[in-house]
Amino acid sequence: WAGLGWQAARSLGPRVRAPPLRQSMPKKKEASAEVDAEAVQKAVKDAELLTQELADVAREGALDSVEAWIGLSDHAFKLQQYEMAFAIIRAGVIKNGMAVDKLCKRYLFMLDMIVKSKMNPRKKPEGPPKMLYLRELFSALPSALKEKIYEAAGAEAVKPGERCVLMKERSVMVVGLSLHEWRVLLERNSGPKLDMQMISGVEEAVVRGLSQSEGMSDAQADLKMSWNQWALRLCEAEDGSAQLRSKCLLQRTVLLLQQAQHTKALDSAAEVLKIVPESKHAAALLATAQHKAGQKKAASTTVTDLCLAFQRADDNAISEELGHPLELAVALLVEMHRTKEALKLLSCLLARVLGPRHQPLFFGLARLYAKHGLNKDALVLKLPSLCCKPPDRRTWELLKSMAEYTPVAVEQQLQRYIEETGPGRFTHVPHITEVMCKLPFGAHGSAANKALQLLKQCAQQVTPERPEDLRIIVEDLRAFMSSNTPAAVSEQFPRTIEKLLLDYMRALRPENGLEAWEMPSELMKRSFNGVPPLALIEALQVACLRVPV
Repeated sequence: WAGLGWQAARSLGPRVRAPPLRQSMPKKKEASAEVDAEAVQKAVKDAELLTQELADVAREGALDSVEAWIGLSDHAFKLQQYEMAFAIIRAGVIKNGMAVDKLCKRYLFMLDMIVKSKMNPRKKPEGPPKMLYLRELFSALPSALKEKIYEAAGAEAVKPGERCVLMKERSVMVVGLSLHEWRVLLERNSGPKLDMQMISGVEEAVVRGLSQSEGMSDAQADLKMSWNQWALRLCEAEDGSAQLRSKCLLQRTVLLLQQAQHTKALDSAAEVLKIVPESKHAAALLATAQHKAGQKKAASTTVTDLCLAFQRADDNAISEELGHPLELAVALLVEMHRTKEALKLLSCLLARVLGPRHQPLFFGLARLYAKHGLNKDALVLKLPSLCCKPPDRRTWELLKSMAEYTPVAVEQQLQRYIEETGPGRFTHVPHITEVMCKLPFGAHGSAANKALQLLKQCAQQVTPERPEDLRIIVEDLRAFMSSNTPAAVSEQFPRTIEKLLLDYMRALRPENGLEAWEMPSELMKRSFNGVPPLALIEALQVACLRVPV
């Protein structure tokens, strides 16, 4: 049958035969190689021509002429040698400065031309930008032209700088700008035409990339990883510091763990430890990766060593490493059913909390106790020693933070402060009621009701002899009027204000000072939006009638 089909096809003539197959891949590669070779030959010839022209300009002593540099750059542009055109105009800017507007405009145009060549029209808007390294551009320049530019404009003209710029519209970052170029771009960036982001150096660019990755939601895992890879490539290409590279690798390890790529995460964490052997964060990630990858024995050894490292570290190191590393270590110990060791580690660190200056460390440890359901008796005993007397701003912030984790201890501490209040000592009452509202009292509005009872007790002690007490209590009651509390509770606050003001005005006497007499009317206006109840107005009139003429 095959033979018969072939003969039938031959008998039908050439018109019905199958068309020839498309050009094979080897031939395509050969054609592409020929085109590349022709482009290289043309670039060499064009470079020789431009080198000769630059030599002629130097011979004529016209290197200080802006027009000469612009003419050379334009000629390179007409030859379609855009990178050579940029290198020449860049040298002109470095040689003649940024004062000449025409030179700066031509520089911006040539920069935009080489940036366009790096553009990726299909790139997602939120993805990392393409990179344009001036270091690579200069290394690709023909040596003769490069040497002539060096002779004409100095070493800086053929050497990459340290600055960067992100061309937002093109989504391309240029790395290696000199200070002269950066100043040109800074000045021109004030105009509406160019949309650029100036970056002071590679380190800032890498940190921005890491922040971009960190700021995205976990649902965008691929995009987070692409930003991290971008930052890591930039760091490695520009010989970033070991510390910077370790940051990139640490973030990569975290992302790999999130994607359940445990073996890759293990290798990544080990790579960080080669750079920074004492990194607790890397050790914690390594132990987690080992545990998830099924290497239970290795994970157990790593986490044991990590616990010893935490116990040996000084206070400053503990503060720096408290976040993710310690959290990973405690979580791993709990997951391995080594709860006693987790408690021992946290207790050891808690023993270093010696006073108010260690409040951040204490709060971080408290969060871990609560997160993993560990016994919090040690926290309850330690809390009073961290509270200043009299309480300051840091103390109130600590109590607000700890209300969720150790409510009983916080309530006991508040009770101590409440016992110290009294006439002339109501300054801390607003802080006390604010912390009370953070305590988990149960039903919605219970905290506000407790605060109301406290304020009623304080209101009974207010007298005209201390008008400032009246202002403090009324202002705190006013704050609760606008809060989100049930109607049954919220409506009691204006009633309490009204009763407090009535009692205060009934107690006013002619011998009381001017401030004592002025305070009620001012608070009445503020508490009731300028329309106080009639009973308050009448009480104020009666009080005024008691003043002898």
